[in-house]
Amino acid sequence: MDMVLGMLMWYLPVLGTSGSEGNDTLAGLLSSASDVLTWFITSMGELLSFILENPAILMMFLILIAGSAVAMLFRVWHSA
Repeated sequence: MDMVLGMLMWYLPVLGTSGSEGNDTLAGLLSSASDVLTWFITSMGELLSFILENPAILMMFLILIAGSAVAMLFRVWHSA
């Protein structure tokens, strides 16, 4: 746990230097959060388009989703 906190303390100042404002203000924090959210949405869009363009990967993804749904229902059914 100490190693994770040490890594966060080491890398967080580097991540905060990309914006025009520092992370010590609310505006800076919201700017950083907006950057991360924009990156996440863009990355997930690229991943989803990649999955939808490849039929084999799409079938594997659908099997994964169906298997997850069956496993969830199986667990709920056996927990009662």
